[in-house]
Amino acid sequence: MQDQFRTGSVTVDRMSRLHISGNIIPVTWYKTIRKSTGKPNLNAIIILADIVYWYRPTEVRDEMTGELVGLKKKFHADLLQRSYQQIADQFGITKRDATNAVVELEKMKVIRRVFRTLHVNGQQVPNVLFLDLNVDILEALTYPDHEQGCHLNGGYPSLKKETGITDTGGMESPFWEREVSYIGETNTENTNRKFSTESSSLFQIEKEVREQISYGALKHDNPYNMQIDELVGILVDVKTCSAKTIRVNREDKPAEIVKAQFQKIGMEHIQFVLNCMEKNTTKVTNMRAMLITALYNSVNTISSYYSSLYNYHRSYGVLEKGEEE
Repeated sequence: MQDQFRTGSVTVDRMSRLHISGNIIPVTWYKTIRKSTGKPNLNAIIILADIVYWYRPTEVRDEMTGELVGLKKKFHADLLQRSYQQIADQFGITKRDATNAVVELEKMKVIRRVFRTLHVNGQQVPNVLFLDLNVDILEALTYPDHEQGCHLNGGYPSLKKETGITDTGGMESPFWEREVSYIGETNTENTNRKFSTESSSLFQIEKEVREQISYGALKHDNPYNMQIDELVGILVDVKTCSAKTIRVNREDKPAEIVKAQFQKIGMEHIQFVLNCMEKNTTKVTNMRAMLITALYNSVNTISSYYSSLYNYHRSYGVLEKGEEE
């Protein structure tokens, strides 16, 4: 290494070779983002840092000259789509802690929750969470000494006063990509009480589902397998379904029968479905329908499958032994 690139510290010199990117936490946030106790709200801080990362544009440069020719966003929709469970899994906190932190950030008006109903591959998915970022409030939190700034007691500037946008105003959304179509959005200000009740009920049902399938053990063995969380979501959806029928195996079955079948699903059935998904090589046009059918059928087919697999391996082992002799 040339002398002009030596700093006098071996560690600093070695660090210069690393290109670390990702979330950035301004030190001022530990003073401006606090709990009612006066201590920094660490969960809110790390979650906001991640939201800010996704809203930071990516530079597009000319390959030959290196000149900046444009900017692009990191996500597909007009707003960042997230779920409380994704946030919880990413930062190793509980779903309740993630929810509380997001709500606190919304109270500070630095973010806004938007709940939309989407059409994904022909399926209607309600209450999908999107997070909007208010750059004016973010700037005030990051540079509290500039102009009026933010007060440490939670008295943050009003969106309406500073930007002319009402706190409950919607945003026009462009077309959705990847067969996802926008249906509408639910205003959080008008539905806080209803959403709080529904969220509490859903939280309890999801907790029961996780206990039913030994979620902790599954994630311990497969810490990076997000399909486990997808299956949990489907189990919760079926348990909370208010329709009279649920489509399984391309036919409409009474919802109570399907729910009773899903009640029998345990950890071994989830492992069985994951194993089948891993081996599947055919194109799936409706993944949700396929997973509902796979979970439903797993209760009846798992014994036969493992019995057949055992017989196959036993026979294969005998043949190997015979060939060696």
